[in-house]
Amino acid sequence: MKALQLLLIAVVAAFAFSACGEKKSTNDIIAKKPVPKAPSGPVKMQDSKYMENVKWDGKDCSVSIMRHADTSLPVITDDTGAKYYDNVIDVAIITGGGQPIFKKTFNKQDFASQVTEKYLERSALLGIVFDHIEGNHIVFAASVGHPDVLSDDQVPMLITVSQSGQMSLSKDTRFDSAVQG
Repeated sequence: MKALQLLLIAVVAAFAFSACGEKKSTNDIIAKKPVPKAPSGPVKMQDSKYMENVKWDGKDCSVSIMRHADTSLPVITDDTGAKYYDNVIDVAIITGGGQPIFKKTFNKQDFASQVTEKYLERSALLGIVFDHIEGNHIVFAASVGHPDVLSDDQVPMLITVSQSGQMSLSKDTRFDSAVQG
């Protein structure tokens, strides 16, 4: 009988020790917090090239617009610390005979008269596009603003070029949205 009691105690002890070795289940999930990967350097906007043939006052003309990041300009740092290269944009209006009417490389400083200095510091020249012909003038739409593609923070402007090659700048108020600057 003593042997049976010892055997029973040994079995109970074995079960007790094995129960201690089991892991208790829990609903806690432990995961590493993702660490955002910092960009390896300033971000560049995509280069673009646009060409169109237009009739201007009865004459054939070619309009050419090319944008590219200029790494020689100061790097722009936004409010989140992201860094961007600024852009330059070459605009040319050439007659059908190959004579240039207008040729200029724009950077954001060309638009300093239309926005505040503080806004200009944290902005880039985003783009220039052919808009329309109005009498003796070709009108381009331009914008200076935040270079992040998800941002809609920009100041729309108009570049008006006469047939003599004279240029003027103004804010584009046609949409009259909340224009900043």
